Amino acid sequence: MTINHTSCHGTFECLGAGSTRYRLAPVMRVHQEVSSYLSWWLENVGWRGAFKHMLSAGFRRISNRPSGGHLGTAKAVAAETAETLALQAGDLVEVKSIDEILSTLDHNRRNKGLLWMSGMRKYCGKRYRVYRPVKRIILESNGELRRLKNTVLLEGVMCDGKAFGGCDRSCFHFWREAWLRRVP
Repeated sequence: MTINHTSCHGTFECLGAGSTRYRLAPVMRVHQEVSSYLSWWLENVGWRGAFKHMLSAGFRRISNRPSGGHLGTAKAVAAETAETLALQAGDLVEVKSIDEILSTLDHNRRNKGLLWMSGMRKYCGKRYRVYRPVKRIILESNGELRRLKNTVLLEGVMCDGKAFGGCDRSCFHFWREAWLRRVP
């Protein structure tokens, strides 16, 4: 029997069979996925927005209408919309407001495949230095090399792990340049 081990980035399965007993691993994964999904909605759009989204998503499923692509009060934009700042290490940037960021996300809470993760909201409106641009990463789940564009790491901005069962890895958050503005 094999267990798929995947990373926290983009999936919510940080707990593999090695982190808990084998029989509990599937239950823990489901619990973690549901709690992470709920915490994302509550953190980023609040109770009212989360409830409104759940109702509208349910009605879309019942009536077989296509998804409207709405995240709370912000309308999601097409994936082709991108902002290129050509950021380099040492550049000073400000993280945009949550409404500006939500407007760049699709119905899966992603910008060109990159997930806006739980815990990133607390950095909105604050200024940071760019640690480095991210051009390539290796996925822990399968060793695949992925190329990234318009993505950076910010100095001192790391995942606190609260949304992922108390994970202590302190991974950097990946930031799309569309979520940032350059500070002169």
